Amino acid sequence: VNSCTHCNSTAMILSTTYRRVAARHHCTLQPFVSTSYKAFFSSKSEEDKSTNEDITSNSPPDPKDYVTTLGTTSLKGVGQVIFLNSPISGGVLLASLAVGGGPYLAGLATIGTLSANAFAHHYYGADDAAYNDGLYGYNGCLVGCAASVFIAPTSIPVGLLTTTLVGAATPLVMNHAMKPIMGQVPQWTLAFNAVTMSSMLVLQSRPLADAPPLPEYTDSIMNLCLTAPLNGISQIFVVQSPLAGAMMLGGMAYYSPGLAGHALLGSSIGALTGCTIMGAPLAELDMGLWGFNSALTSLGVGVFYVHNNTSVMALSAGGAAATAVLFGLMKGAFGSGLDMPCLTLPFCITMTGCYLANGAISSWRLASSPHSPEKNE
Repeated sequence: VNSCTHCNSTAMILSTTYRRVAARHHCTLQPFVSTSYKAFFSSKSEEDKSTNEDITSNSPPDPKDYVTTLGTTSLKGVGQVIFLNSPISGGVLLASLAVGGGPYLAGLATIGTLSANAFAHHYYGADDAAYNDGLYGYNGCLVGCAASVFIAPTSIPVGLLTTTLVGAATPLVMNHAMKPIMGQVPQWTLAFNAVTMSSMLVLQSRPLADAPPLPEYTDSIMNLCLTAPLNGISQIFVVQSPLAGAMMLGGMAYYSPGLAGHALLGSSIGALTGCTIMGAPLAELDMGLWGFNSALTSLGVGVFYVHNNTSVMALSAGGAAATAVLFGLMKGAFGSGLDMPCLTLPFCITMTGCYLANGAISSWRLASSPHSPEKNE
């Protein structure tokens, strides 16, 4: 599995001042937020406005307010993995992790998100609006999920150490370091990929080295068509569970039915591409391995582009297919060379291309305040 996988991982949203900056999304933003993979993502809903209060101030915070705010921003951080700026949607996602991934995975995801947000709260130069919207937490959430599966599946102390120390602090530093390289392009989940892969190398964790051969798929094709897209959505959080995938889809639909549609479309096209073009084993398709990167790409297109006609859906579908092809190539290279998954790197690469396709045709236009298909303009 790889996850995405797939700053914000739901920005890689904004206060009134930040929305004005995002409306000119080719300008230079605040030091960290300009490099966050959802730095241009903003929310206009009443729910978002009610939770976007100033959290960081010069005066000592009230302990109760601090705990409440940290919990709210952390739930948003879980949601920001898939571009959802909503504590309610984040809570649904966290519940789905407990259902599909178990208490250990859900626990490390929670600790990673809380640690990242707590670190960001005291981090010099951290942007208040980005903190309010959970943008500092999504990488920590994904590192926690990956740690429970790839880095320390049986060693709780190692998993906690990796999640809290490495997962919380390193992505913030990396976001600053990668800013000159990425320029105006959001960083997506690159920090998560770098931290998790580095941790596997340092700890000599090779999750694919001794992996048993995949069992032969014996279920019906109908069941495969039903479970593969849902498993693909759950695999964004390194979970294989159609029930968890359905719960995640519900959390997306609460925030934006359009984004839920993009996610389902992307995951389905990823599985179809793996089957028809890349010759993927049916067992891999059923596990959702070919769907999660593609689902993230379609979600990214849904969040950042104005949906003024059906051509944007073509970009979403084409991006999902291209992501699946790239996943197949990178999966083999990383698996044979490093014995590790390629995580959400295929999404990061392909979504960068989709983002840069702005204006390639007249109807492909980035939204001034990215939010969802229903609200982008």
